[in-house]
Amino acid sequence: MRRLLSLMTVLAVALGVLSALSPASAAAHPGAPWVSAQVVTRGTVTVSLDWDFAGPGSYEVLVSTAGPDVYPGDAVQMRVPASATHADVQGLVPGTTYCYAVTLDKNGGERSCKVTPPASRAVVPTATPTTAATFNLRCGSKSKCNSGWKWKKRQRQVVADIDRMNADIMVFVEGHVAHKYGKKKRWIGKAMAKRGYTLACLTQKSKKRRLYSQTLYVRTSVYDVVDAKHNSKGSRFKRFGDRDHGFCQALLSHRASGKQVAVAAIHLRDGKADGVRQQETAYVLNRVTSAFPGRPTVVLGDFNSHRGLDRRGQTDTPRVVMEAAGFADASDIAAHLTYPHLNSAHAFKTDPPRSSTWPTHVDRIFVSPGITVPNWDNIAVLSGGRYATPMASDHNPIRATLYIP
Repeated sequence: MRRLLSLMTVLAVALGVLSALSPASAAAHPGAPWVSAQVVTRGTVTVSLDWDFAGPGSYEVLVSTAGPDVYPGDAVQMRVPASATHADVQGLVPGTTYCYAVTLDKNGGERSCKVTPPASRAVVPTATPTTAATFNLRCGSKSKCNSGWKWKKRQRQVVADIDRMNADIMVFVEGHVAHKYGKKKRWIGKAMAKRGYTLACLTQKSKKRRLYSQTLYVRTSVYDVVDAKHNSKGSRFKRFGDRDHGFCQALLSHRASGKQVAVAAIHLRDGKADGVRQQETAYVLNRVTSAFPGRPTVVLGDFNSHRGLDRRGQTDTPRVVMEAAGFADASDIAAHLTYPHLNSAHAFKTDPPRSSTWPTHVDRIFVSPGITVPNWDNIAVLSGGRYATPMASDHNPIRATLYIP
């Protein structure tokens, strides 16, 4: 009996030792942080990072400029004490790619990376503040309208998202059938007119056919459309053999300031078509800048491309074209960002797809030199960390506040 008690005592001590060791050996690893703010002040950038709570303990952020292929812990440039879900990283260099990883009791988590805004995009309020938003409706045909969630269930949610967008400039992509299908009072044109918007341009407008694949609406209390007959033009990408994608452009006049702003709504080829997207982007950029030279310009819509393609053996060619012309992606330069870590396109998945290396958004807002961006928002409707259902589309609306010089 004594021998049995001795064995049980030894076993209990051993189990106690294992229990004491197990939390350290199975310590939680924080998820990838995301940049919720990036403020340029006096030539340096302060970046605010957020992440999901991973458990009690001591948190720290590792900062590196070695690039996404090197874990920040292997090339640490800076260590920043952190709370359980937030840290502010000061003194960063504008226009530089930084990668970040959060540690919990020295256990490193997944890293993420982001480029800081250039000093030239430090937010400066102007007399022409405006908001612009883009929303892919996935309703270019009845079959697409009824993929994922049926249109009769989605249509009400689309209108609710329009109210959430509440922007002065609104672009709708893949919206041809959404203008004439389902409950009539919720047709896009009628919903927008009821809310005080006018149609500035559409993909194709002729006596034979009006094609609403891409549309641009503006709030009439904020903007006038300048000489719509001559300036509000659009085109399918016929030259690339594609009848479903295209663009339209319009010249707007801000009622309060008198400033003219050029805007283009765009939908580029999808799939592994970097070269085609490069041609399409260059074509649209040339069209809009030639038609409206010298005006501040905003190009927004579904680019079917994102920075993450550069790590998949592809190239984010639209960004290459736009940056060569001095344009910037609003999500790269915005001072404050909402849900930047959730992909704007989610394929109707209720568990929000995330990207860790770069923010991954095919729905983009590019702005010409001089325009600054105080806010960028991924309008995600969540319930308990998942997308609320029924879902409006397989994309979230994207909105940015812009200061037009």
